[in-house]
Amino acid sequence: MKGIRMRTGLNFASLLLGAVLTGLLFIPAGSADGQDSAAVMQAATDSADAQIGKAAALLGDGQWEAAFAILRPVAARDPRAGTLLFETGMATLGAAHRPGIGEAERDALLDVSIAAFRALLAANPDLTRARLELGRAFFLKGQDGLARRQFERVLAGDVPAPVVANVNRFLAEIRARRRWSAHGGIGLAPDTNIGAAPAQEAQLVDTPFGRLPFTPDEKPTSGVGVLLWGGWEYQQPLGERTRLRFGGNVSRREYAGSRFDRMTLGAQAGPRWLIAPGTEASLLALASRHWQGSSVSHDELGFRIEGRHSRGRRTLLNFNGSWRERSWNDQPDWDGPIVNLGFGARYQATPALFLNASVFGERDRSDLASRRNKSYGLSIGASRDLSRGFTVGLDASLSRARYDEIGFSTTDRGRREDRTTGLSVNLTKRDLTIGGFSPRLTLGHSARRSNAVFQDYERSYGEISFVRQF
Repeated sequence: MKGIRMRTGLNFASLLLGAVLTGLLFIPAGSADGQDSAAVMQAATDSADAQIGKAAALLGDGQWEAAFAILRPVAARDPRAGTLLFETGMATLGAAHRPGIGEAERDALLDVSIAAFRALLAANPDLTRARLELGRAFFLKGQDGLARRQFERVLAGDVPAPVVANVNRFLAEIRARRRWSAHGGIGLAPDTNIGAAPAQEAQLVDTPFGRLPFTPDEKPTSGVGVLLWGGWEYQQPLGERTRLRFGGNVSRREYAGSRFDRMTLGAQAGPRWLIAPGTEASLLALASRHWQGSSVSHDELGFRIEGRHSRGRRTLLNFNGSWRERSWNDQPDWDGPIVNLGFGARYQATPALFLNASVFGERDRSDLASRRNKSYGLSIGASRDLSRGFTVGLDASLSRARYDEIGFSTTDRGRREDRTTGLSVNLTKRDLTIGGFSPRLTLGHSARRSNAVFQDYERSYGEISFVRQF
C-alpha cells in the first residue's frame, strides 16, 4: 500500500513535468569548432539525448531513483540534465504543498525532491539556488539539522538581500522549534598500533646507578576494529527563549580478542538559552561510564558550558568549558578532576567550502603526582564539496603536555613533556546513501614524542564507515 500511495502522489508531479520533459529534449547542446570536434560533440550529444530521453521516460513512469541514477553523471557535462533535475525537484516540492495531501504522499514527494537536488549538487556543488531548495525540502520534512546546514551554506554565497532575509526566517524557526536530533555511524578501522605502544625494544634511562636499559611491557599491535557510534538529544521548550536539553550517546570499538576493546556510554541534561538571534548558551550536567576490554575502567561526573555566536553570514564562533571528576575502578590513585576550555571558529568561505580552527587547554589534577599535567593544543581543518558527489576533508592537530613531577620515568631526569601531532584526510560520497547512510573513507597518522620512558609512539589508521546525520 505504501508503494501505491507513493506512485499516486507522483502522478501530480509527473503532469507538472510533462511540458518540461518534452522541451528539454529539444534544447541544443551547443556546437564545437572544427569537423573533428563537431563529430565528437555530436556523439556526446546523441549519447546525452538518449540518456536524458530514457530518464524522462522513467520519470514519467514514476521511477525516479532509476532516472536520477542516469541523470547524475550526465548533469556534470550537459546542462539539460541539470535543468531536468532542478525542475523535477521544484515540481515535487510544489506538489508536496498540495491541499489535502496525505502525510505519506507528502513525504514521498519530498523524498523525490531531496534526491533530485542532491543529484544536481553532486554534479555541481556551487549551485546556490539548488542548495536553497534542498534546504526548504529538508525543512518541510522536519529534518532541521540537515536544513540548517544547507541554509547556512546558502548565506555564504552571493545571494540578494530578500533571499538572505528569507533564509534567516527559516533559521530562526528551526532554532525555535528544534526538538529531536540524532547522529550515528558504523565502520571498520584498520590500525597499525591499536594500543599506542612504543616502537623501541629497549631504552637507556638515567638512574642513581648509571644509565641502565629498560624494555617496554607491550609492543605495537595491529588489527582491524569494528566501530559503532551514535547519539540522540531532545529539547523541551520551557519558555520563549529557554529549552531543556537531554540526551545520550554510545560508542564502541571492538577488535579480535577483548584487550583493546573500548566502549563509552554517556548522558547529559540541562538548560539551553536563546540569548539573541545567532547567540545561545547551554549548561549541561554530564555522566559517563567507560569500559576497557571487558571491564569498567572509570566513571566521570561533571558539567559542561557551551556557547555559540554567529558573526555575519559566514562565521560561527563557539566556546566550551567543562569540569569532570574522574573515578577509576582499579586505580584509585588516578582519581581526580579534569578541567577543559576550548574556543573554535568556522568560516563558510563558499557554499561548498568551509574552514575551521580551534584551540584548547586542559588541566588534569589526578591524585597521583606523576599523572598531573597541563596540556594545550590547536587543530585546523577544511572541507570541500567536489563534483561527482565527493566531499574531501583535511584535518591537522598539534598538542603539548607538561607534567608536574620532575624526574619521574624521564630519560633525562627532567620534567616529562609530550608533543603529539596528527593528520587525517577523509573522502565522503555524499550523494550515495544506503538506508540514509553515506560511505566515508578516512586515512590518518598520529605520533607522540616524549622524553619519558617508552611514551613515544606512531600509528597509522584507516576507517571505512557509513555515517548519517538525522
